Amino acid sequence: MDNKEKEKDISSLEFDKGKTRNDYKFLVQKLKNIKEIITLLENKFLQKEM
Repeated sequence: MDNKEKEKDISSLEFDKGKTRNDYKFLVQKLKNIKEIITLLENKFLQKEM
């Protein structure tokens, strides 16, 4: 996934007030996405240093 696709995924996971979600599942998914983004940023940063 490239950055544009990640941004779309993140924006699509924003809390939708019209739908009831399981808060824990929502938070776990958000944490997984944050972890993926951090990993991508770390990799990009490390590639620039080399």
